[in-house]
Amino acid sequence: MPTRHTSVRRATAVALTAMAAIAAGGVASAQIPGENRATQVFPVDDRRVQLAVQGPDAATGSVSGSIQNNTDSNLTCTGVDGSPAGTVTRDTIVAQSVDFYAKFPYSPLQPFTLVVQGPGFDDQVFDLGSAVGFAPASLAQMLWPDLAAMSPIAQSYDAARLAGQAVSMGTSLSVPARTSQPFTVQLPRPSVGGWQDFSTGVFVTCVLEGQRYVFHGYENGRPAVIPDPSGDTGRFPGS
Repeated sequence: MPTRHTSVRRATAVALTAMAAIAAGGVASAQIPGENRATQVFPVDDRRVQLAVQGPDAATGSVSGSIQNNTDSNLTCTGVDGSPAGTVTRDTIVAQSVDFYAKFPYSPLQPFTLVVQGPGFDDQVFDLGSAVGFAPASLAQMLWPDLAAMSPIAQSYDAARLAGQAVSMGTSLSVPARTSQPFTVQLPRPSVGGWQDFSTGVFVTCVLEGQRYVFHGYENGRPAVIPDPSGDTGRFPGS
């Protein structure tokens, strides 16, 4: 058994070294932001689509708002890779999500496997998720800062869902040209108790002329201070 533990540590070191080399190679060959064709930048400050949202109705659990299409074309918004086109939830979660897309280009995870041979292993295969799990937090932060930044947002969103404060708006949203389209969504039942008031935000992504944009609106205006995963209490510049 001690031999196997040593092999696991050795295999982990090999995996992380290999992945670090891949990460370093990617940086070295793509020094210009956005040069890597696998990434997509989602602008967050375009005003061609404007969103408004009201506070929740604590009696019915409904939230209403509107989507304003300021373009001369009919608009159909869809989510990223089949995800919901829009979400209504706590305003802080919406603001954190906007800041995330302002800071990190969208980059789908590519499959990565590493076959390990040696004492205690029979051609063991580690995938990317396994290697990330083995990585110390500091190394994961260095190699995958976008994944590290996702974690607190996901945790906040999970808490909002349990509180009945998060709902998707469907995989497709259509708004005619130069029109304001009202919407009403129904919040899920909280896991405990009834609906409580919260400051709402709405988050929608749309493709305009081949470019995906992030649009956002808030019941009470954008929250002034958004916690940052690094501990910084400021907001990302330009978001």
